[in-house]
Amino acid sequence: MPMRILHFSDIHFWRLFPGWDFYYPKRFLGLSNLLISRRRHFPKDLAESVIKAISEQTADYVLFSGDLTTMSLESEFGDAATAFAPLYDKWGENLILIPGNHDRYSPRSVRSGFYEKYFPRGFPGSGKRVFSKRLGANLSLIGFDASRPFMVRSNGFLDEALEEELNSEFIAHKESNDRIILMGHFPYSYPNGQISRWDHKLLRDEALAELISNYEPIAYLHGHKHARWCVKDPRTPSTICLNAGPAGMRSSSADKGAGWVTFDVSEEGKISELTKVHLKDNGEPFSEALKEQEGLTA
Repeated sequence: MPMRILHFSDIHFWRLFPGWDFYYPKRFLGLSNLLISRRRHFPKDLAESVIKAISEQTADYVLFSGDLTTMSLESEFGDAATAFAPLYDKWGENLILIPGNHDRYSPRSVRSGFYEKYFPRGFPGSGKRVFSKRLGANLSLIGFDASRPFMVRSNGFLDEALEEELNSEFIAHKESNDRIILMGHFPYSYPNGQISRWDHKLLRDEALAELISNYEPIAYLHGHKHARWCVKDPRTPSTICLNAGPAGMRSSSADKGAGWVTFDVSEEGKISELTKVHLKDNGEPFSEALKEQEGLTA
């Protein structure tokens, strides 16, 4: 029997009170953006509807690729933890999360360990930036955390130490002949018209592309860019890149509106039944095939 995986991302729970480091420039900008537009695009009731809809799905694993919060406030993490409780009740250790850049929004939130406090099971091997988890007899998940607080930008950073950690993890699994699914928050490849700005991309994304080219995971799962897609980059032809899109965003576009993606993995490591799902106005999920596109370099 193939394994069914549900992948979602970027749900962005928010609160209006920014905490005591309000004058940290990025918090000020984040609050301004929230007041002007983001709270309309990410209504709280929509996030709750998505969680409810996901809890009613059938999947062997549920993977979340970052951005639980908007400004990494402790209250936002508390709201996210409450909302995710039904998913943990159903999937337990088979619900796996990594943080995104909005979950590492300010130095204070990172020092305070809010993500780790409210999601102690959210990153297996907490305290490290790379983890792995066996999903099946010959299939493993490798996840990594390239998010860090920047003063005003929304970048991630694959520094050389993190690159080496990832390389070591890949080597360990190559020796056991595992098929690998890799999960991070930031894309390294984009469909036409979706390439990120310099202040929004993963810094040293070419190093990630080289790792993926060398070790050939069957899929790279990510979020960050608020659009749902499947691309195959010419540099990494053995790997499909899946962006789950925003889980909590209101949009008339099926590729940008609240939803998720699902796919099956066979015992031989073949991916099939790629599906994108978005919530209709009545809250019912609508599914359609997710078509592969050619990826472009940022």
